[in-house]
Amino acid sequence: MQRVALITKHEKATWIAPYLAKLGYEVFESNMFDTDTLGTFSGEVARILSPMDAALTKAKKACELTNTDWGLGSEGSFGGGPAPGMINWNDELLCLYQASTGVTIYAHAAGPTSVQELTLNGKVPLKQKLLLLPKQLWILRYEKGLQKYIQKGLSAEQLLNRLEQFVSSSQKLTIEPDLRAMNCPERQQMIAKAAEDLVRRLSETCPQCQAFNFVIKEKQPGLPCTLCTLPTEQAKAWTRVCDGCGYRNDEVVQQKGADPTHCQFCNP
Repeated sequence: MQRVALITKHEKATWIAPYLAKLGYEVFESNMFDTDTLGTFSGEVARILSPMDAALTKAKKACELTNTDWGLGSEGSFGGGPAPGMINWNDELLCLYQASTGVTIYAHAAGPTSVQELTLNGKVPLKQKLLLLPKQLWILRYEKGLQKYIQKGLSAEQLLNRLEQFVSSSQKLTIEPDLRAMNCPERQQMIAKAAEDLVRRLSETCPQCQAFNFVIKEKQPGLPCTLCTLPTEQAKAWTRVCDGCGYRNDEVVQQKGADPTHCQFCNP
């Protein structure tokens, strides 16, 4: 099997390795690089790099530090999405990098998530909220005088027991989800979906040069409106593009025309 090094402190191989194993890749973890130096969800270290740059940096470090040709980087982010501020959104990015050739393949998965900061409106309603996410772990932030404290990786039971100490206190408390991969089941599912996307990209190869990642990368708008026949922004074809030799292949959509609701002339 082809060995792939994954630099992580958060047990991510658990949700990636089974998928890549189907194609003959053996993912193994290494903690030789502290990925928290690139940023943390809890804010102790600011995130400066973009998700793509952070994932690529991790993948290259994996190759360098383990002396392995293939390296894998993983980077997650929360926020954004189709309705910022209304729907919590999780993006997961994987970067597979081959040191000997420079081949770089990004895989992606994204979707809504229910994990969010919890408000402390009495212990009973809080307990009900925690029951909805039984395996999620939590972060408790609190202040004593001018000092700020943070406790991570708390189970629901541990969190409730810890809060007992603050029942009669006016201290400011904040309860946040611990978004590190090993402590966030919903994120684990999204990482697995990104791994599935990576398998798809490794499986679809260019018919000209056999390079990986021969997937749809471009949209050709212009599907005619079924009412006025003018072109719309709906796709009339999708284009696969090879990252290696540049070969292109258009896939015309089966749909003959676009619904008038998508037409800028019929429905401006």
